[in-house]
Amino acid sequence: MNDRKEFAGIWREQCRAAEGIREKFGVEKALGYLVGEKLLNFVRAAELYPEFEEELPGFVADIKSLFQPWEIAEYLENIRRVGALGHVCTDEEYADFKNAGAVE
Repeated sequence: MNDRKEFAGIWREQCRAAEGIREKFGVEKALGYLVGEKLLNFVRAAELYPEFEEELPGFVADIKSLFQPWEIAEYLENIRRVGALGHVCTDEEYADFKNAGAVE
């Protein structure tokens, strides 16, 4: 098995991590991590590598099993930022990063 094929399955671990994030920090943070960061990166990789594209339906199905449809819909309707900084920074911290040119 090549390294990309093994890495393409990492979403399983990321979904388990999202469960812990949900317990400690709530649904918004868990969805920010899983959808706003990990799924977004996975979709980008799927555009380039068939190994990731093959795994994408399973990843999406797992997300749907972890969250209620209304939780996902509410998150997507209220999304302000995506990526790692999108869910770990406060609005002020994110503005500081943006003003410093660290993010677009």
